[in-house]
Amino acid sequence: MGSGFGVPVWIMGMAWVLVMLWAGAMGMEDRCLPGGKHKASPSPEGHLGTCHLYRENSCCSPDVIQDLTKANDIYWNRCGNLSSRCEDYLQQVECFYRCSPIAAQWPHPKRPTAVLAVPFCQNFCDEWYDACKEDLTCARNWLTDWHWGPEGNNCNRECISYGQMYKDGKELCETIWDDSFAVSTDPCECLTLSASDTGFSASRSRHEDSDSIEEPETPKKDSRRSGRKGLCPGSPLLHRLKKNLRKRSVFMEDVEGSGSGF
Repeated sequence: MGSGFGVPVWIMGMAWVLVMLWAGAMGMEDRCLPGGKHKASPSPEGHLGTCHLYRENSCCSPDVIQDLTKANDIYWNRCGNLSSRCEDYLQQVECFYRCSPIAAQWPHPKRPTAVLAVPFCQNFCDEWYDACKEDLTCARNWLTDWHWGPEGNNCNRECISYGQMYKDGKELCETIWDDSFAVSTDPCECLTLSASDTGFSASRSRHEDSDSIEEPETPKKDSRRSGRKGLCPGSPLLHRLKKNLRKRSVFMEDVEGSGSGF
């Protein structure tokens, strides 16, 4: 049976289903955090420099990450240059916020462009603290504790070491960017901001049928901190992230397989 325009009803029905799948996939699972520094949805990027971990499926473009030391309009070096180890951790956190396609799964209810309580692994926070404890800072909460002037953020207190500003890695992670991050002691329910996290996006075609997301064979400079091959099989966090990616994968297969039908 056909419609008044000669188009079979079943084709119109299939088109409607695909449109609904597309709307659901793009609107719920395949999106980035809102804001001018994020893309609307993740896609591959050839050259991401320091943020190369997300190059296969990224929410940032190369021009956005040209100078990560000026993070979200806040300069890191108001108490002098940071050590390379400390700066490496700050860059990883910034790369996650700007580029990770899974960051949008922890949206902040009061600040649309921000994240809320992203679960960081305890060992990641401890090692971040160890890397920065001798470096200097003058703000405890980087969202609220700066004095703002014509040249951006400035100190409103004396510079002290990270080791004096924060008592441990947990306090560093859960304070420096306000309520953006939370520390989890469960290795099955947290992120390390390393290759074991990016399997959700960068290598989904190889892992979407597996319960574990393993690190690529290519060594990474931060692989010493991973401490795991992937999130634990059966963990709620892994299940949620895999479910979202699987929905997007099903949608893409439907679209690609239906081209001749139209």
